[in-house]
Amino acid sequence: YGMGGEASIQGDVYSFGILILEIFTARRPTDQMFDDRNNLHNFVKMALPDRLIEIVDPYLLSREVEETLSEGLNNRNNVESRHEIVENGNLNQLNVQTRNCLLSILQLGLACSRESPKERANMNDAAKELNLTKNDFLRNQRPS
Repeated sequence: YGMGGEASIQGDVYSFGILILEIFTARRPTDQMFDDRNNLHNFVKMALPDRLIEIVDPYLLSREVEETLSEGLNNRNNVESRHEIVENGNLNQLNVQTRNCLLSILQLGLACSRESPKERANMNDAAKELNLTKNDFLRNQRPS
Protein backbone atom coordinates (compact mmCIF):
# COMPACT_ATOMS: atom_id res chain seq x y z
CA TYR A 1 0.00 0.00 0.00
CA GLY A 2 2.56 2.47 -1.07
CA MET A 3 3.85 4.07 2.08
CA GLY A 4 3.20 1.08 4.34
CA GLY A 5 -0.19 2.10 5.72
CA GLU A 6 -2.97 -0.24 6.69
CA ALA A 7 -5.49 -1.62 4.22
CA SER A 8 -7.90 1.02 2.93
CA ILE A 9 -9.86 2.03 -0.16
CA GLN A 10 -7.27 4.73 -0.89
CA GLY A 11 -4.57 2.06 -0.57
CA ASP A 12 -6.43 -0.02 -3.15
CA VAL A 13 -6.62 3.02 -5.46
CA TYR A 14 -2.86 3.49 -5.07
CA SER A 15 -2.24 -0.17 -5.91
CA PHE A 16 -4.53 0.11 -8.94
CA GLY A 17 -2.58 3.13 -10.17
CA ILE A 18 0.77 1.43 -9.72
CA LEU A 19 -0.57 -1.67 -11.49
CA ILE A 20 -1.59 0.47 -14.49
CA LEU A 21 1.89 2.02 -14.59
CA GLU A 22 3.51 -1.42 -14.33
CA ILE A 23 1.40 -2.89 -17.14
CA PHE A 24 1.94 -0.05 -19.57
CA THR A 25 5.66 0.53 -18.87
CA ALA A 26 6.70 -3.09 -18.21
CA ARG A 27 8.58 -1.84 -15.16
CA ARG A 28 8.12 -2.80 -11.53
CA PRO A 29 8.33 -0.43 -8.59
CA THR A 30 11.22 -2.59 -7.38
CA ASP A 31 13.20 -2.14 -10.62
CA GLN A 32 16.87 -1.40 -9.90
CA MET A 33 16.62 1.94 -11.71
CA PHE A 34 14.40 3.26 -8.91
CA ASP A 35 15.58 4.50 -5.54
CA ASP A 36 14.16 6.62 -2.70
CA ARG A 37 13.85 9.74 -4.87
CA ASN A 38 13.07 8.17 -8.23
CA ASN A 39 10.16 5.76 -8.33
CA LEU A 40 7.78 4.38 -10.95
CA HIS A 41 5.25 7.18 -10.40
CA ASN A 42 7.89 9.91 -10.85
CA PHE A 43 9.46 8.10 -13.82
CA VAL A 44 6.15 8.24 -15.69
CA LYS A 45 5.26 11.73 -14.49
CA MET A 46 8.56 13.19 -15.71
CA ALA A 47 8.24 11.50 -19.11
CA LEU A 48 4.72 12.61 -19.99
CA PRO A 49 3.64 13.76 -22.47
CA ASP A 50 6.74 14.38 -24.61
CA ARG A 51 8.54 11.10 -23.97
CA LEU A 52 5.48 8.86 -23.94
CA ILE A 53 6.77 6.37 -26.49
CA GLU A 54 10.08 6.03 -24.61
CA ILE A 55 8.39 4.66 -21.49
CA VAL A 56 5.60 2.52 -22.95
CA ASP A 57 6.25 -1.21 -23.18
CA PRO A 58 7.37 -1.80 -26.79
CA TYR A 59 5.30 -4.98 -26.96
CA LEU A 60 2.16 -2.88 -26.53
CA LEU A 61 3.20 -0.86 -29.56
CA SER A 62 3.94 -3.82 -31.82
CA ARG A 63 0.50 -3.85 -33.50
CA GLU A 64 0.59 -0.10 -34.04
CA VAL A 65 4.10 -0.30 -35.45
CA GLU A 66 3.10 -3.18 -37.75
CA GLU A 67 0.23 -1.09 -39.15
CA THR A 68 2.56 1.86 -39.63
CA LEU A 69 5.07 -0.33 -41.39
CA SER A 70 2.46 -1.74 -43.74
CA GLU A 71 1.21 1.76 -44.56
CA GLY A 72 4.46 3.44 -45.48
CA LEU A 73 7.67 1.85 -44.34
CA ASN A 74 7.63 -1.27 -46.49
CA ASN A 75 10.88 -0.30 -48.18
CA ARG A 76 12.87 -1.03 -45.04
CA ASN A 77 13.49 -4.13 -43.02
CA ASN A 78 10.50 -4.49 -40.65
CA VAL A 79 12.58 -5.43 -37.62
CA GLU A 80 14.93 -2.50 -38.21
CA SER A 81 12.01 -0.10 -38.69
CA ARG A 82 10.17 -1.29 -35.59
CA HIS A 83 13.32 -0.90 -33.53
CA GLU A 84 13.93 2.56 -34.99
CA ILE A 85 10.39 3.76 -34.21
CA VAL A 86 10.47 2.50 -30.63
CA GLU A 87 14.07 3.54 -29.92
CA ASN A 88 13.79 7.01 -31.44
CA GLY A 89 10.48 7.71 -29.74
CA ASN A 90 8.94 9.00 -32.94
CA LEU A 91 5.38 9.90 -31.91
CA ASN A 92 4.61 10.84 -35.48
CA GLN A 93 4.68 7.13 -36.23
CA LEU A 94 1.83 6.46 -33.78
CA ASN A 95 -1.69 7.35 -34.72
CA VAL A 96 -3.37 10.03 -32.63
CA GLN A 97 -5.93 7.64 -31.13
CA THR A 98 -3.25 5.29 -29.83
CA ARG A 99 -1.20 8.16 -28.42
CA ASN A 100 -4.23 9.69 -26.70
CA CYS A 101 -5.30 6.33 -25.27
CA LEU A 102 -1.85 5.61 -23.82
CA LEU A 103 -1.54 9.13 -22.46
CA SER A 104 -4.97 8.96 -20.83
CA ILE A 105 -4.30 5.60 -19.21
CA LEU A 106 -0.89 6.62 -17.87
CA GLN A 107 -2.33 9.88 -16.52
CA LEU A 108 -5.01 7.82 -14.76
CA GLY A 109 -2.27 5.64 -13.25
CA LEU A 110 -0.55 8.79 -12.01
CA ALA A 111 -3.79 10.22 -10.56
CA CYS A 112 -4.40 7.00 -8.64
CA SER A 113 -0.83 6.63 -7.36
CA ARG A 114 -0.24 10.08 -5.90
CA GLU A 115 1.66 9.96 -2.62
CA SER A 116 -1.04 11.64 -0.57
CA PRO A 117 -4.22 9.53 -0.25
CA LYS A 118 -6.31 12.71 -0.19
CA GLU A 119 -4.98 13.73 -3.60
CA ARG A 120 -5.68 10.40 -5.31
CA ALA A 121 -8.53 9.88 -7.73
CA ASN A 122 -11.48 8.03 -6.29
CA MET A 123 -12.17 4.59 -7.69
CA ASN A 124 -15.55 5.48 -9.23
CA ASP A 125 -13.97 8.33 -11.21
CA ALA A 126 -11.05 6.11 -12.18
CA ALA A 127 -13.41 3.41 -13.49
CA LYS A 128 -15.40 6.00 -15.46
CA GLU A 129 -12.23 7.46 -16.98
CA LEU A 130 -10.95 4.03 -17.94
CA ASN A 131 -14.28 3.18 -19.58
CA LEU A 132 -14.36 6.51 -21.47
CA THR A 133 -10.81 5.94 -22.70
CA LYS A 134 -11.70 2.44 -23.88
CA ASN A 135 -14.84 3.63 -25.65
CA ASP A 136 -13.01 6.52 -27.37
CA PHE A 137 -10.26 4.19 -28.51
CA LEU A 138 -12.65 1.56 -29.86
CA ARG A 139 -14.89 4.12 -31.56
CA ASN A 140 -11.88 5.55 -33.40
CA GLN A 141 -10.64 2.11 -34.46
CA ARG A 142 -13.72 1.31 -36.52
CA PRO A 143 -13.22 1.66 -40.25
CA SER A 144 -15.09 4.58 -41.82
